Amino acid sequence: MIHNKAVALDVSTRMLDINRAMDEAISVVQAQCSSEELENFKLAMGEIMYMVFDKALIPIYKEHPDLVPEGQRVSGVTD
Repeated sequence: MIHNKAVALDVSTRMLDINRAMDEAISVVQAQCSSEELENFKLAMGEIMYMVFDKALIPIYKEHPDLVPEGQRVSGVTD
């Protein structure tokens, strides 16, 4: 997907930052909204997180397996 390793690392870092931001947003909703709102929000964020991982991170990690964050397992890459 991205052949230049420096660019792949930059993009990977940004995608992981997006996932962290969504996790934080879930915490905000959990603390301030109803359980129904939380469940709906979690489902929406889960879909987005999956897409970020499936469409951006996995292709990067397949091309640059050494960029997989320490302690993280990626099916088909770190098995």
